[in-house]
Amino acid sequence: MPEVVHTASEVLFHSDRFTLARESFVTPDGPVTRPVIHHPGAVAIIAQPTPGTVLLVRQYRYPIRRETLEIPAGTRVPGEAPEATAARELQEEAGYRAGSLTELMRMLPAVGVSDEEMILYRATNLTEVPAAPEHGELVRREVVPLADLPRLWSSGLLADAKTIIACHLLGVPLISPA
Repeated sequence: MPEVVHTASEVLFHSDRFTLARESFVTPDGPVTRPVIHHPGAVAIIAQPTPGTVLLVRQYRYPIRRETLEIPAGTRVPGEAPEATAARELQEEAGYRAGSLTELMRMLPAVGVSDEEMILYRATNLTEVPAAPEHGELVRREVVPLADLPRLWSSGLLADAKTIIACHLLGVPLISPA
């Protein structure tokens, strides 16, 4: 692989959720400048309140201006352990506490534009607790039979990558093999 050297970074926008920067590099092709989103990382949680079901949250997503059904997830607070983020998000969004959280995998959901790393957990030994969504987080939990997931995917309600990956990890193919 050819050597690429990072030479400069200019912050264009900063928030508590991410920073947008203009990054410059020297490459074998010459100088390259790219926009990059620096992200503190995220977690997502697969939880099954009963066998044959999965916990999803129905959430209004502002960027796409519509609701989706997703596994619970959230952005890490800088310095917060990922397991603590997973426990917090499961309670805030879905009103459950996990007796145990097990890391399943790590993924880079948007490598073309962001350095975000998402960690996927399995939550077990669930207990219902009061939900506490953040202001503007229009979210409510739904416990969905696994058999309904292909229909929800076909309808467009189940559309985000982390939830599609979770379906496959749960053994629920969303499309028929060719």
